[in-house]
Amino acid sequence: MAGARKQPVKIQAKANIEATAKYSVKKTVTQRIPDDVTRARASAWLTILSPITEWAGLKGDELRYKRELLRIHREETLTAIMRRAAPGLAKIRRPIGPVPMKFLVPFLENASLEEVDSELMQMWAGLLVSSAGNYSGDNVYYVRLLSQMSSQQALVFEKIIGGRSPSAIEDSLTRMSFEFRHDFLAYYLKSCFEQAKRKPRSLVSAWTLLHKSLNISGLVVEHIDLGRKDVEDEYTSGPPTYSIYQDNLDNDFAILAGLGLLKRTDTGYLVLNGQWDVKVLAYYLSPLGSKFAQACAVGAG
Repeated sequence: MAGARKQPVKIQAKANIEATAKYSVKKTVTQRIPDDVTRARASAWLTILSPITEWAGLKGDELRYKRELLRIHREETLTAIMRRAAPGLAKIRRPIGPVPMKFLVPFLENASLEEVDSELMQMWAGLLVSSAGNYSGDNVYYVRLLSQMSSQQALVFEKIIGGRSPSAIEDSLTRMSFEFRHDFLAYYLKSCFEQAKRKPRSLVSAWTLLHKSLNISGLVVEHIDLGRKDVEDEYTSGPPTYSIYQDNLDNDFAILAGLGLLKRTDTGYLVLNGQWDVKVLAYYLSPLGSKFAQACAVGAG
């Protein structure tokens, strides 16, 4: 009889275990559902993009279908980019021409990798607008460049442009013989010292002339060495006060140069006016960097 009394307890315990197991399974499934629901509802960028899908050669339904085939990582990022691009797209007056899938697909896939607060967001939006308004095959390559830049490098690049027109910067550098001589900066500095109305006689006046001469749009001075020739004690070095270069940004400048957006120059040691030993290290905007900045709407239009 004692055994008969214990049996219901075992059955009840078994039932409790099974119920707990079922509850655990249900709970696990319930936790996974929101991820899918969130993803399904995160396609607001499709709605924003749909009015201009004609230039992509797609209808809205076709784009929604192809969205499943794209490697979209963060749809909220695409939504943010489309919203930034919307004012620029609305200003396009001429008919919007077709934009090849060769551009659109890598654009959507790579742009979706950005963080919403990235400095690159506005550049992605600018590239989309310029592609819709005046598409160039070069824009496919610009997608690649953007995908390889960090937010910090984008900020450095924007500071180099400084709100000025990239084409105007390029024209200014070209007029000063930039790009036409491997020693263009050395040639330029020699001209500045030779043509100066007042020849620098002191270390301070020579330093001031260098600072003034090197304050050029699109040029970032990394370092200056200046000393009086044959006088060991009269020597100074460092970047100009207006330079945006900092030692902790050295790798960012190197990467931008590696991407071809900047170029680096080293004058080596020069003798200016037969009196001053000078060495200058600097980065400057390349022709590719100028075209890239225009396509991504960096700086003044």
